[in-house]
Amino acid sequence: MVAISLFVIGVILIIIEMFSLTFVFLWIGLASILAAIVSYFTESNTLTFIVFVISALILWLSTKNFAKRVHQQKTIKNGVYSLIGKEVVVASVEVEEKTVGTTKVYGDEWTIRSKEPLTLHEKVIVEKIEGATLYVRNN
Repeated sequence: MVAISLFVIGVILIIIEMFSLTFVFLWIGLASILAAIVSYFTESNTLTFIVFVISALILWLSTKNFAKRVHQQKTIKNGVYSLIGKEVVVASVEVEEKTVGTTKVYGDEWTIRSKEPLTLHEKVIVEKIEGATLYVRNN
């Protein structure tokens, strides 16, 4: 009876996990199912409890490594963030402030700022984006 109860609780927790997406209910659910298996083959409640606690702790502590592996997939940069690291050409430079200018990217005009003076028609690399301003560095 204990084995069936633990198994049902484990399945219910795994179903709840589908809505929460936190891994907590998944790990406790899997630990409950493991404890149910132990309880089915032995009559020892102490052993069942120990298996539940140890498996729940091991699964919970391994969450960080599991999450790192899942999130190591490369993400595709889209929108304006795809411009970071790209080379653009300086279209104009302000007369008074040589570190500010403009460039055209895909038909849109952007303000560019650099730490070093810009030169007309120079190729620069986009380092970061803030609003409608591209922060660039010289090649």
